[in-house]
Amino acid sequence: MVISRAMSMISDKYDYVLIDSPPMLGVLMINALAACERLIIPVSTEFLAIKGLERMMRTLGMIQKSRRQLINYIILPTMFDRRTRASVQSLRYLREIYHQELWQSVVPVDTKLRDASKAGMPPPYYMPKSRAVNAYSEFLELLLHGRGIENGVMANG
Repeated sequence: MVISRAMSMISDKYDYVLIDSPPMLGVLMINALAACERLIIPVSTEFLAIKGLERMMRTLGMIQKSRRQLINYIILPTMFDRRTRASVQSLRYLREIYHQELWQSVVPVDTKLRDASKAGMPPPYYMPKSRAVNAYSEFLELLLHGRGIENGVMANG
């Protein structure tokens, strides 16, 4: 509950606070989940990432039970490569199992993200018209304009 207590001390000063935690289910992740009101779960469209998502969903269920409160979340499919069968099958699986919680678009594989990192620049400054930057911008617009997460499910619109 360390993060939760820290958040309560600053909550009146900010509209949004983003907590970025590593994808492993450790103490930091549990603390972040216990403190959050809304959750964005980025998931690469590959088999091992989906297995990690399944573990994350079990952990999220336990935290929601202990808090006695739902945590609104959205699953963000990333690293999608339409040229590979594995990526297409993974996205199909995500759409079948997590349809209501899944952002209906995808963030594609884009080497410009790697290039921006290598150049030490944020991707929107390095290559503002890249496919991944456009996808992330679209996702951000969805969240900021209230058409994102409502009552625990993804609202399309």
